[in-house]
Amino acid sequence: MKLVLSIVFLNSIFCFTDPLQPLETKTITKNQMIINWYHQKDRVFFELSAPTTGWLAIGFNQSSGLTRTYLIMGNVVKGETSVVEHYTESPGNYSPISSYGDKNRVDNVNGSEIEGKTSIKFSVPVRALYKYHKDLDKGLDYTMLIAYSREDDFQHHSIMRSSVSIKL
Repeated sequence: MKLVLSIVFLNSIFCFTDPLQPLETKTITKNQMIINWYHQKDRVFFELSAPTTGWLAIGFNQSSGLTRTYLIMGNVVKGETSVVEHYTESPGNYSPISSYGDKNRVDNVNGSEIEGKTSIKFSVPVRALYKYHKDLDKGLDYTMLIAYSREDDFQHHSIMRSSVSIKL
């Protein structure tokens, strides 16, 4: 009887923590840019792709304006992928959050440039631990800024910039 109860107990645990259970992935496609994301534990995982060999960016704000946007920019230069968190003081005035004393909390960075298309993957924490981050809990409503450039330099202007209302 103890064996049966143990098996039932263990089975119930594994049913609720099945590592093979598919994660709910959300996708946005706009102006030839594709953004996929999903939540896993205490992080949000993103994959961005666009028809460019320059930088790609997404940002999060409660309004459609650029001021106070939590901006995440990535590029692939000579096979090396870089993803940096920025804070937007005003349109065109954004800086890495490290310049404000906050830590860059991006992890799981990977990317590629193939046949004129850049793809970048990364994760960020769900919880904002610093002033210039945003909470990214599943179900929160945001205006997501999406953009890309022809150039890898993060200060270079975008060739595509738009926004879309999302529910994380």
